Amino acid sequence: MNIVIAGAGEVGYNLAKVLCEHHDVYVIELDEDRIEMLSNLNVSIVRGSSANPSVLKSAGVDRADIFLAVTGNDEVNLLSGILARRLGVKKVVVRVGNPEYVDKPVMRDHPLGFDLVVCPQLVLANEIANILMIPGFVEFITLSGGNVVEVRACEGIFGKKISDLNLPKDVLVVAIFRDEEIVIPRGETVIEDGDVLVVLGDAENLVNVFGRPLVKKVTIFGGGTVGSYIAKILEMGRFKVTLVDSRLERCEVLDEDLKRTKVVCGDGTDVEFLEEIEVKKSDAVIATTESDEKNLMISLLCKSMGAKKAIAKVEKGEYVKIFERVGVDYALSPRKVTFLELMKYLKLVDMREVVDVKQKIAILEFIAKKVDGVKIADLKLPNCAIVGGVIRDGEFKIPRGDTVIMRGDRVLIFSTWDCIEELEGLFE
Repeated sequence: MNIVIAGAGEVGYNLAKVLCEHHDVYVIELDEDRIEMLSNLNVSIVRGSSANPSVLKSAGVDRADIFLAVTGNDEVNLLSGILARRLGVKKVVVRVGNPEYVDKPVMRDHPLGFDLVVCPQLVLANEIANILMIPGFVEFITLSGGNVVEVRACEGIFGKKISDLNLPKDVLVVAIFRDEEIVIPRGETVIEDGDVLVVLGDAENLVNVFGRPLVKKVTIFGGGTVGSYIAKILEMGRFKVTLVDSRLERCEVLDEDLKRTKVVCGDGTDVEFLEEIEVKKSDAVIATTESDEKNLMISLLCKSMGAKKAIAKVEKGEYVKIFERVGVDYALSPRKVTFLELMKYLKLVDMREVVDVKQKIAILEFIAKKVDGVKIADLKLPNCAIVGGVIRDGEFKIPRGDTVIMRGDRVLIFSTWDCIEELEGLFE
């Protein structure tokens, strides 16, 4: 498959890194520093602006299967997407930062002719809302037959083996993040303090097994695109929401726009102000200002005053681990969630990267062609992979060792990225 990517920022670079392993990838970029980073990848580099028709032709857009416009400029992405479509590319995917161009996080079949438009700010807001609506989960991902969640191991399961958890038959622990390591668990794997479990199963059972006390009172700092969209989503639920912004004019607009949210004008780094709005009673605080440093300060200050949970928007991807290490419960990057949304869309025939978890674990969907009538226990999978689900005739099943895979089954495999090549020959 021929894929052209416009822009080699964090999203474009990571897409190129993953896709170039199995496809012919061309990357259009102007910045010399980013071009230098691309030299480590097996991609063809085209210097120039993707809004220039001749540059698009040089990248072979006219014979490409997919064009991904993910530069940091909305207008360049939109214009290059239109040009790519006219030049003959089969599919066009565009990233836009301004929600005026799209009224929801992910929009298919856009009126301008794009197959998919992704708004990182709205995707991030939706992701944060999911964390609050399904308490205890770091991530919540919906697949064709089940749900994948990341959940922090709670005190009651430290020291227990996976086999001792007495999980429902349709719930399976498929990976563990432990410090900087990835553990593909087996029955005898022991859960340790600080582990983050990646779990597959039915949403209701996942909530029953791993859910936490419900979040009721939420305080949002920052009334921009992300903060206001989160408030709108939460207004539809049972939440008591307070939205804080330091700009008086913005607060007046938000007060008119939001129906059930209390809008307050103030500084989230002012201790007296935080005491006045009783931030200590918040079940969750969400810092969504335009400054990473301010978001960190607000998060830690609110937690020190008694807020139970802190969620922060982080623009710089390299800050995510730092934020979580110093006490922020969840640090989320718009670029990361955009990358994940695009990976979900880029489902490829037969062997498809369904999604990437923390850019470390791949969830792959294979069509069983070589395997027929074989038990999972007899597959001889490498230690870096585990079967997480089997879909047969539209029915999703959480497998066990004695589950039999038949030819034509769709098999979900959880693995590390460096394990993919070993798996391709097994099913295909």
